[in-house]
Amino acid sequence: MRKLFFPLAVLLTVGALLVFFDKSNKVKVFVVEERPIKKVVYASGYVKPVDYVVVRSEVSGYVQKIMVKEGDKVKKGQILAIVDPGSLTASLQEIEERLKLAEDRLREGSDYRRNLTEQVQIAKRNMEQAQRYLERRKSLAEKGLIPKEQYEEAKRAYENAKSEYQRALAVYEDAIASLFSEEKTLYANKERIKREIERYYIRSPVDGIVLNKYVEVGDYVNYMSDNKLFSIGNEKDKEVVLNVDEEYASMIKEGMKVFLSLDIYPDKVFEGTVKLVKEELDRNKKTLEVRTSAPLPAEVPAGATVEANILVEEKKALVIPTSAYKDGFVYKYEGVRKVKVPVKVGTQVDGYIEIIEGLKKGDKVLIE
Repeated sequence: MRKLFFPLAVLLTVGALLVFFDKSNKVKVFVVEERPIKKVVYASGYVKPVDYVVVRSEVSGYVQKIMVKEGDKVKKGQILAIVDPGSLTASLQEIEERLKLAEDRLREGSDYRRNLTEQVQIAKRNMEQAQRYLERRKSLAEKGLIPKEQYEEAKRAYENAKSEYQRALAVYEDAIASLFSEEKTLYANKERIKREIERYYIRSPVDGIVLNKYVEVGDYVNYMSDNKLFSIGNEKDKEVVLNVDEEYASMIKEGMKVFLSLDIYPDKVFEGTVKLVKEELDRNKKTLEVRTSAPLPAEVPAGATVEANILVEEKKALVIPTSAYKDGFVYKYEGVRKVKVPVKVGTQVDGYIEIIEGLKKGDKVLIE
């Protein structure tokens, strides 16, 4: 592409500057005029859709299914592709089966819970029977109708039955508590694996259009590498991303005018505006990223190369041809006389030089 201007350039809107030849004195005379001078900074870059994103995988695996193609409109959250989750599916199924078993056992009236309850009830009946037997033996012993040993034996039988009941009750409570704990753990593991599997469903982070698809079914993606899957951007709104040399970065401000040239429109210049100046330089490229908005045609493809001039200063100045300037002086033409006048000059532009002091608009200077 032909560069429009140098990295930093000054442009003079010359128009029709007034130069005439004084035949009587056989001299060439230039009439000092005030003309616009523009200082511009060159930058290069590319077209990028607004809300442009590159969708990457957070996981490694083989692409199992692709749900979209280039040009498709997508909504935020829509599934674009599925990466094979591998053993996670089997792990989830195993946990769901174990969770169902735990839930079934905890259900009121389940065989597992009924068996535990029956053991407690049997132990309780045995304890109550032993207690009644003990009470009868105690009454008989107090009346001297049975030996004391029989009473002591009944007492031991009751204590044993009571211990069995307490053990059966503890087994029941521990088993139920353990099932509740297992259920809670399994549920947490189930949700964790579901969240992990969800990462294998590649979703669009924005509304937009699929600009590019970088993978096919069966491709292996590695989240550790450059694993681009899709690029997505706004269908209509586009912006231009420019890179400005570090040397001129401090000159760029938001709101400045930008003049853009694209390879695909070689004969057109588009006028835009600086809308964002990044706060951090790219240390590798030694450039500053600048984003601009411009009324580009809808058919401009993403990634199109752009060269630009950013208008950093615009002013009006008095100018004369450089051929009229001689080492700090000019010869001003006054009637038939020429007067040597010291001048202070500024920028030289395309064969002209800016006059800061020493001349005024309408003065006539000699050109040699």
